Amino acid sequence: MVTKIKSGALAGIDGLAVTVEVDICRGLPGFHLVGLPNAEVRESRQRVLAALRNSGVSLPPGKITVNLAPAGVRKQGASFDLAIAMGVMAARSDGMSRRCVTGAEIPLFLGELSLFGQLRPVRGLLAMVLAAAEKGDRLVVVPAQQAREASLAKGVRVVGAKNLADVIHWWRTGEEPQLELVAENRNRQPTDLTEGQLLGLEGQPSLLKAAVVAVAGRHNILMVGPPGTGKTRLARILGAFQSPMGPTEAMEVTRIHSAAGILPDGGLMNKRPFRAPHHTLTRAGLIGGGNSLRPGEVTLAHGGVLYLDELSEFQPAVLDVLREPLEEKSITLDRGSGHRVYPANFQLVTSMNPCRCGFLGSDIKPCRCSSAERRRYLSRLSGPLLDRIDLFVQVGTWNGEFLAEDDGPVVRAPAKDWRQLTTTGCWPDLSRRWSETPEPKLSISAKRYLNAIRRPLGLSLRAVHSCLMVASTIARLDRSIAVQKSHVLEALEFRLDNLALEALA
Repeated sequence: MVTKIKSGALAGIDGLAVTVEVDICRGLPGFHLVGLPNAEVRESRQRVLAALRNSGVSLPPGKITVNLAPAGVRKQGASFDLAIAMGVMAARSDGMSRRCVTGAEIPLFLGELSLFGQLRPVRGLLAMVLAAAEKGDRLVVVPAQQAREASLAKGVRVVGAKNLADVIHWWRTGEEPQLELVAENRNRQPTDLTEGQLLGLEGQPSLLKAAVVAVAGRHNILMVGPPGTGKTRLARILGAFQSPMGPTEAMEVTRIHSAAGILPDGGLMNKRPFRAPHHTLTRAGLIGGGNSLRPGEVTLAHGGVLYLDELSEFQPAVLDVLREPLEEKSITLDRGSGHRVYPANFQLVTSMNPCRCGFLGSDIKPCRCSSAERRRYLSRLSGPLLDRIDLFVQVGTWNGEFLAEDDGPVVRAPAKDWRQLTTTGCWPDLSRRWSETPEPKLSISAKRYLNAIRRPLGLSLRAVHSCLMVASTIARLDRSIAVQKSHVLEALEFRLDNLALEALA
């Protein structure tokens, strides 16, 4: 007798519908699994048979053949265990309920089985449930730990079970297992910086100004300066205080992290991701790849911040693969194992020392590097990559007080204008200011000035467009209806040529 059970697989970050076909016929006892399974899927034979035995189910006599359709797609993961077990149950002619294969709501089974019949979470469950919902499926059976994650898909009824025995009981009687509901964490990320977060940077007005512009316009930024001057602190601040995500964007980011197996609590992600990989990162780790074409850091940072500390310590070949994602906001992987297109719309935040010893231009310690060493150090960053960065900030020595004279709280009035941030250290109501100000238009004077200064400064067309975007952000912060020449001048202050980073060598 042949039985069909619905299940799902993960293809990159997308779900794939899989039909588990089970046939039990006369012959020597055996369990055969076909349909292009990998080693992990082939091992499900032992897991399923042991789970059935330990759940009090007698195995049917005869030859069991399981096919995972479509057979032309390689299957990976352990998400088919539960579907295979229920397929074997449904193929038995013992008069049991047929709710698995007939009725108005044919369920989708997802879950890994232990040898004792316990249901374990699977990677990418949300992507598989969303793909099934798009095809019209309205009932899914998942591990109890992932019931909250599966319920994020609208219009889908979720049955969560702790073990195979619970699923079999629901199959026979229709009584759903009782689960302990976990309260959802609704502590959302604040959208404005607090005074305490910025007091440690109040001695660096240029850095604070760049922080406001970078947060408001989500511009790529590179900070160059000696160690211990606040570069990493600012990067963490930028990552923590990002604008909130809408429902559609939050669902997309959650689906990506679920496919990567790093979804924190199974709920909808309401905070933008902040990824900070080590400088020993490989190209495959940055853009994705491997046998299963898993997403890389640029995709995991989609919608959030990708922070690369000690930028010059990364391999040049690794950094250069960032060119296309920064331009196209996506990454295309073509390997022998398949073709994948992953989203990669992130804000790049980077920091580095000015030289190998780190103290070039510092008034604390003298630089020990030679001119040749400085040139080699800076040559690790290619021109096309630097051309895609909007803000360049030279971070000088911190001029604030390191230790306060007393432990009492510092009371300061909030800044009425964003430019007062450099003197008050207290963040204005940036989110409200941003939402109330329309997108400014480019004035004639600003356009003429930019056209005249482009060639003398050696700005590429991409750099000109970057300057316009930064100038538009500054104008919007000023609540100006047009981008004036003064806004363009401020934007040019953050360009690499005006900071003369190359002159440091």
